[in-house]
Amino acid sequence: MLLPVSFVFTLAGVVLAGYAALAPDTGVDGTIGAYLALAGAVGSATLLGILLVDGLVPARFWAPVLGFVLFVMILTAIAAFFLMQTLLLAAMVVAALALLASRFTTKRRVVL
Repeated sequence: MLLPVSFVFTLAGVVLAGYAALAPDTGVDGTIGAYLALAGAVGSATLLGILLVDGLVPARFWAPVLGFVLFVMILTAIAAFFLMQTLLLAAMVVAALALLASRFTTKRRVVL
């Protein structure tokens, strides 16, 4: 199952976005874009963490939640591109690809 892989890369994105937003040597510290990228990474990590707890989300809500998480990951990757934070961009792209691949490898039939 690839949801834990996506979760790990999303947590890496939270760390990288937090560093970009708060460290004084990044050039984007304190900007609204950096804080939005941090919020997107935290939001996607939170929702993926909720999905990883089995039975917490009913089966009928899996597809909309996964679609929303994928949307947030893509927007965070776009923000990382414009902030020139290459590692954050790579982490969010790998997390999004793992989330897409989990649709085909999970025991649940999730339709995005």
